[in-house]
Amino acid sequence: MRRTILWLVSLAALSAAPAYAADPPKFEFKDGDRVVLLGDTLIERDQKYGYLETLITIHHTDKNITFRDLGWSGDTVRGTSRAFFGTEADGFKHLKEHVLGLKPTVILVSYGMADSFDGAGGLPRFVSGLNTVLDTIAETKARIVLLSPIAHADLGRPLPDPAAHNEALKQYTEAIGKVATSRGLLFLDLFHRWQKLTGSISPALLTDDGIHLTEKGHWLFGVTVASELGCLPEPWKVRFHHNGRLGETSGTTITVDAAKSTGVHFTALDASLPVFPQRIEASELTINPVDPRVLVAEDLPAGVYQLLVDGKPVAISYPHLLRAESGVHASANEQHWSHGVNVKHGPEHDQFERLRQVINEKNLLYFHRWRPQNETYLFGFRKHEQGNNAREIPLFDPLVEEKEKEIAKLRKPVPHTYDLVRESEAAK
Repeated sequence: MRRTILWLVSLAALSAAPAYAADPPKFEFKDGDRVVLLGDTLIERDQKYGYLETLITIHHTDKNITFRDLGWSGDTVRGTSRAFFGTEADGFKHLKEHVLGLKPTVILVSYGMADSFDGAGGLPRFVSGLNTVLDTIAETKARIVLLSPIAHADLGRPLPDPAAHNEALKQYTEAIGKVATSRGLLFLDLFHRWQKLTGSISPALLTDDGIHLTEKGHWLFGVTVASELGCLPEPWKVRFHHNGRLGETSGTTITVDAAKSTGVHFTALDASLPVFPQRIEASELTINPVDPRVLVAEDLPAGVYQLLVDGKPVAISYPHLLRAESGVHASANEQHWSHGVNVKHGPEHDQFERLRQVINEKNLLYFHRWRPQNETYLFGFRKHEQGNNAREIPLFDPLVEEKEKEIAKLRKPVPHTYDLVRESEAAK
């Protein structure tokens, strides 16, 4: 069963898309999977931010899953952007060689945005081209997932009214869904979901021009796709009852330190790193303001309490802060902790960001590996001038491998100590 993300976006936003298959295939990642992301601008630009790859990676702490981004801006199902100075046939040949050469076990295919500008008249050619792509990459025997393009958000005039383009995008989305159903493939309808999301979130936060996403847009894109693939963890929640007795927990394993008599003290080993990075402010996206990482401590003695993680402060129960950040309204400071306080910062969030940065570094190295600068001189019609330098391109491979070793370490949470103590004691 696909996991939901009710604690991130509304149910309506996730259920807005029509069903294309009565019983879509269940999807799961396996240890050793090589994932290829194939598509146009949305996929190419996603490697700059790395949220989708990071979210999938942190959900599989015990699995080695590697990713290769083969997105190409403005590309079509015919490989138009990959043609260099040749024909579309040359571009498609490059597409085929790159995908098959990687021997993927999973392929996420995201086409349709560039093609959609051909309108309804271009739909038959798009469907034919998409089927040709799928027939070609079927040779890999990979599990294939089809993604629709996102909707064209309306940023107001003087930018064009996107109504006509969205009608075309809707038609292309429906066509992709039908192709997926006919082939028994998993299909993610991002078009209808994105329309719903941009109806409740300021489009200017998600996109530069209506179709190209900002960092926040790519984070939400990653969350949406990861959710549909069953790659979001259960919310992190820890509750302590009277006298520091541990209550319900989720998303983490708790070891209580009973040796300390005041406050709450424990060690947490999380199931996965946080889904909400510090760089993304949920309140800007009108998402449920209750962060999935919530600490509840009931019946604390009166006082202002501060939460320390590994000795560093991450939250404090000042009323004005809590009213602004979590919507908790209580008359006494200690009551805020009994309602639950969001843990929005800490070493786990830092680890998420470091992991994402290493993933981005790996993606940039691989980009130079498969799309090197001066390619015309290295492999094209001017290789007689500098073609001898092409021998340096495989030297990127060990650099990519080193980054993947670092990713394998960073994806795994490590234990951290939590101390909830009176502010006066925290200063000692």
